[in-house]
Amino acid sequence: MSDFRSIQAGDILSLRTSNGASEQIGSRKRQLLDIEDDDYERTASTTSCGDGIRLSWSSDSDDRRSVQNMREQAASVVKRGKRLLARKKSRHEESTTVPTYINARRQKFDQAIKDPHNLALPPNYDGIPDLSHDVLDAEDVRPQFKMAPNGAFQDIWLSKSLGIIPAPIAQFLRSYQVDGVAMMHEKFVYQQGMILGDDMGLGKTVQVIAFLTAAFGKSGDSRDRLRMRLMRRHERWYPKVLIICPGTLIRNWERELNTWGWWTIEVFHGTKKYDILSTAKQGRLEVMLTTYKTYDIYESEINLIEWDCVVADECHLIKESEADITKAMAKVNSLCRIGLTGTAIQNSYEDMWSILNWANPGMIGDKKTWIKKISKPLKAGQSHAATWAELKLGRSTAASLVTNLLPRFFLRRTKALIADQLPKKRDMVVFCPLTTLQTEAYANYMQPGDGQRFAKLVSPCICRDKKNLDPKCESCRTAKSDQNEHFFRKCVNSLHLANHLAYVIPRNEDSPLEREKAMAVLKQCLPDKWQKYYKRSPLVNYADPELCGKWKALQNILKLWKKNGDKVLIFSYSTKLLNMLDTLLTSNGNYSFCRLDGSMNYEDRQKQVDKFNTDSNMFIFLLSTRAGGLGLNIVSANRVVIWDPNWNPTYDLQAQDRAFRLGQYRDVEVYRLVSAGTIEEIVYARQIYKQQQANIGYTASNERRYFDGVMGEAEKKGEIFGSKNMFTFDKENVMLKKIVNKTNVAEALTAEIAGLRVAEINVDEATTVAADEAEVKHLLEDDTNKDLDDEVAKKNFMNLTRSDKSRKSERTDPITAILNHVGVKYVHNNSEVIGSSKVEEEISKKALEAGHEGQQVRPFEASDPGEFFFRPPMDVRRRQFNSMAKVFGFKSPTDFALHVERMRQHERRDLLEEFYTTKLTSIELR
Repeated sequence: MSDFRSIQAGDILSLRTSNGASEQIGSRKRQLLDIEDDDYERTASTTSCGDGIRLSWSSDSDDRRSVQNMREQAASVVKRGKRLLARKKSRHEESTTVPTYINARRQKFDQAIKDPHNLALPPNYDGIPDLSHDVLDAEDVRPQFKMAPNGAFQDIWLSKSLGIIPAPIAQFLRSYQVDGVAMMHEKFVYQQGMILGDDMGLGKTVQVIAFLTAAFGKSGDSRDRLRMRLMRRHERWYPKVLIICPGTLIRNWERELNTWGWWTIEVFHGTKKYDILSTAKQGRLEVMLTTYKTYDIYESEINLIEWDCVVADECHLIKESEADITKAMAKVNSLCRIGLTGTAIQNSYEDMWSILNWANPGMIGDKKTWIKKISKPLKAGQSHAATWAELKLGRSTAASLVTNLLPRFFLRRTKALIADQLPKKRDMVVFCPLTTLQTEAYANYMQPGDGQRFAKLVSPCICRDKKNLDPKCESCRTAKSDQNEHFFRKCVNSLHLANHLAYVIPRNEDSPLEREKAMAVLKQCLPDKWQKYYKRSPLVNYADPELCGKWKALQNILKLWKKNGDKVLIFSYSTKLLNMLDTLLTSNGNYSFCRLDGSMNYEDRQKQVDKFNTDSNMFIFLLSTRAGGLGLNIVSANRVVIWDPNWNPTYDLQAQDRAFRLGQYRDVEVYRLVSAGTIEEIVYARQIYKQQQANIGYTASNERRYFDGVMGEAEKKGEIFGSKNMFTFDKENVMLKKIVNKTNVAEALTAEIAGLRVAEINVDEATTVAADEAEVKHLLEDDTNKDLDDEVAKKNFMNLTRSDKSRKSERTDPITAILNHVGVKYVHNNSEVIGSSKVEEEISKKALEAGHEGQQVRPFEASDPGEFFFRPPMDVRRRQFNSMAKVFGFKSPTDFALHVERMRQHERRDLLEEFYTTKLTSIELR
């Protein structure tokens, strides 16, 4: 690889412009199947059909059509199962090595590019007169947009890869998009792979189309319609591209390609698949679109073609290295593999390894090495209980990953680049209390010792009397399977109870087995009341606010939003929950709504989106998190409700971005509903954990270390991992609030020990009254310093009242009043929990500078309060709050409380820092 990477762009340019060189570039003719067309007869697949017939393509057109029909039948529903089973067995037996045909192509290309003419430069159109005329008609170019362009109408020269983004497209690209196009085209020229990991909504699709335009040497005008046919006539090399994406995005890709240029596109779907493959083989298409599912089924046939580039949209779908689709995608017959995803790291760092390894097979080492050198150090260093040595290794590994490895294969930009073009977004997490009836049911279902019992799933072998379950023992396998089933059922029922008790009430449409299981759970949850709810109609149960704490809050919020003219998206991963909401909204009659879920075909889904976007009277859109959270543009909505958190944080983030994206002109408010004290808190806490891990992997961020636990480490389950934590019910407290407070206290005391300024302490931002934030030990309990109060009051009055005047028109948030009314005690902004703090930055800096002495000591060890959370007595907090009101020039504590309620969390923090810093400074001077 070093032979061609050392070639400079100027050297290639000089070769292109030398005598006769331009005629040589692109003259090579690529044979799709490494055989001549005239004597073409090749076995299309090594997999036998269900009837044992082995199929081949013949040179005779009639025979070929007959064979295609037979192959189409072989892929029918009847025989597809057998093919998939055989393929799965084959894949299971395969090693993780790169396919031989990929290695052969790589060796051939590396050898060829010792002559730079053989790089995958744009096709050579010299000597083709039909393409040499100028296009003067402004309407004969694409795209045609009414909006103002971002730049001048001129070509953009890609100096590193000798490509050109034509002016009709270039004028509408932002500078960061040009950078993305440049990197993709450079990888294409050298036939390498990469991942474009831009944040959702930054235009990854447009960047790919601009890159393909440069790769095909197109001009962005009507001449592009002629290029493929003329290049075939002159027997010159011309690219072929395969785009694989989720089914929901097929039509979007087709539409965008036709918007931004002239393309010959075929969709590999439906009944004409083999006609399309024949078309591709003959070089009569430019882009073939297909879905991951279809590709998985027809992988061997599709990979008979040597694709010049394969684009995998939403490539995080191949993150599981042992999944069938991942193994199938590893066989993609292309050296240039471009992956698109806004969420390269979803659950673990191994996700990133999978997609990077797909893009550049074998270039980043094996998975075991990745886990040892990257995953484990990063996770260990992020633990609240990490030692100085673990923190140092974790932070240094992150910096090395982001600085040295990723830039070669991975490009990611965030929405911060277009923040000035987007409205504001608030991502609020609401910890809803269970109703009295829900609390009773949940407590009855969570039997004492459940968590401990599931934590010991490994039991003595029944037949061999060993300590651990033996995978070779049939009795052990059966026992393990039963235990896993019981564990899974416990998780599902716990989540159901946390959302709506109607989940566990048997319904007539359920199967006898489902009714029996539901009845058992209902009787366990409500042993004295089950008959009452079993006999009631489903509609009555759905509408009963005592069966669902979330609905108790949401129904009042919906009334407010309806009055304000807002439009609302409600996401849930449960279609059963969507059915309940559907019934409630229908019976209510006051709310117009649409619905989208996985049972609908792609055309019907788009119709529902169009209906919601264009009908101003449409108020609510019910969506499945999985089906509706990807690829849809619903910017007509400005309110988003995530009914139930998902174990995978990216699903919830993608759902939000249906409304918060370019084209949105109203501020967006997101409300995630989490049932306090239940398993849902664990689900959301793990979202925080995974989001922090992703930030570390992307940017080497020094994230705040909230959690003791380390994912995947059996001995370090901490507060959020393991079945014991999952099946513990704390009806009195919000677990996450305690964890955040613990971190606040630890950071505060560590900062004091390390000699940091108290003003740098990020105190508790979660409570609704400023006095509750005085929970660190060094804050004064005696606030009788009246002289100090007067001194500070004069200093701060003008600044604070100036800020208050800017808020005079603001009223107390009515949402807060509604949530307080239904008993919500804790709400926080997700974006303010994620990220670093001043103290964590200083601790991480110190860890990187430290020597080996004392490295096994934990940074928080001397300051960790364990289970003790300092909370001054109420009378002390009341005095402090009154003192703050006076210091900042308010007439009464009530006025000050109303002011604090309107403040953002970072403003509360700044207020407290200034107050206590000034106080401590005054004390030190005495």
